[in-house]
Amino acid sequence: MTFSTRCYSTRQLSPFVGNIQIVEADYCRALSSDGVHWQIQASCETHQQVWNISTEDYIPRRHVLYGSWSHTQGLSSLPLDPMLDVPSLEHVESTLITTLQNSTDQLPFQPADFFECWLMNKSDCMPLALLSSVTDENMIPHIQNKIWQAIPQQDSLATLPESLTADDITALENHINQQGNELTWFHRQSDGSGISISDKTRHLSACHFPELLYNPSLLDNSLQQIANDFINWQAPRLLSLNGLSEPTRQQLEQATQLYALETRKRLSIYPRPLDQRILNKILVELKIRGH
Repeated sequence: MTFSTRCYSTRQLSPFVGNIQIVEADYCRALSSDGVHWQIQASCETHQQVWNISTEDYIPRRHVLYGSWSHTQGLSSLPLDPMLDVPSLEHVESTLITTLQNSTDQLPFQPADFFECWLMNKSDCMPLALLSSVTDENMIPHIQNKIWQAIPQQDSLATLPESLTADDITALENHINQQGNELTWFHRQSDGSGISISDKTRHLSACHFPELLYNPSLLDNSLQQIANDFINWQAPRLLSLNGLSEPTRQQLEQATQLYALETRKRLSIYPRPLDQRILNKILVELKIRGH
């Protein structure tokens, strides 16, 4: 019997919290934000599917937490409801875990979420901020509309640097959401350009899509410093993006020196290694701090 497996990455947003590395096998998958610690999930039918009570044509199988895996700890499985139609431990080990063991040296995996939902700028109808991304056009109707968010949840305010406050984050979020109007899905092409899903004749070149997921140049002057501080704070996560220009990469690498611990967590999923001098400074900083 043959099993299909797939390794790829997607962005987790909005808000953007980094690139997620994914290994998929039949009815199970592994996800990691750092390429080291992996969450194992199994897919199963929903109650509507099991009881055959839904009138919808398409109901995606839901994923449940199955366990965790790392090279050092191996697979640790969790107890699950025996009524769930999840794959057996033998199946997970022979397909997913075997693929994981043989694939982590290929990190980071290539991105696959080329269908993107953008909040469009009111004044020129150009992409202002990225709200969602998916790997399959058929998933688009099932994605709920969002507003742009800067940070994942309220308790993340405790992790903000001294240069940013809760009021700064609120002002940035409010301005971007007020500056935008309609939401438009694009299919990004290999050259970075994008074709509108709803209007195939609309084709925007790569330069119209902000490489850091929102366009700070469209913000009021009063927000420019906040926007710059926000990008610097996000630098360890943003460096996991593919296709960054050299000036942008250099800016982000410089900023990572202020966030040594967050940077070290993601070293294995950066498309390019950090500048060695910056990496050495980060490692020295962590050693001094006892990490």
